[in-house]
Amino acid sequence: AGPDRTVLSGGQLTLQPVATGNNLKYLWTPATYLTDRYIANPKCIAPQNDITYTLTVTSDGGCSASDQMFVKVLKIPGIPNTFTPNNDGTNDYWEIQYLEDYPNNHLQVFTRAGQLVFESRGHYTRPWDGRYKGKPLPFDTYYYILEPGSGSLPVTGVVTILK
Repeated sequence: AGPDRTVLSGGQLTLQPVATGNNLKYLWTPATYLTDRYIANPKCIAPQNDITYTLTVTSDGGCSASDQMFVKVLKIPGIPNTFTPNNDGTNDYWEIQYLEDYPNNHLQVFTRAGQLVFESRGHYTRPWDGRYKGKPLPFDTYYYILEPGSGSLPVTGVVTILK
């Protein structure tokens, strides 16, 4: 069925199995997101969730073989525009949904004056706690640049610390 693949949410990819023989018949299951489940190279269009496809190839003589491939869907990061790092156990961190799926991401947060107060490269395993050099930052609006990597365009915006 080919190697496992990765695709951006809403994107598309062409499945590229390797099969040899004459008059082969193809069956991809499930058919979810596929343009045609009965051809060798269907397109996977706008997948919403991770999916495992099974390809069964059958020859004229009735011999068949099956293989699986996994398609990982990179969802668009869900970026909250506020958080409340007041240690009450609710919204104490700026948690960006789905960012863990982008292992090469680069995130920077700046003050209004342009001072870098937070930076993260790679896995976002420690979400920002609203601190700079160990000290809580004041209530304010901060600007961010997120470069997710993996083919996604950079995202810019604002996040407000509420107390």
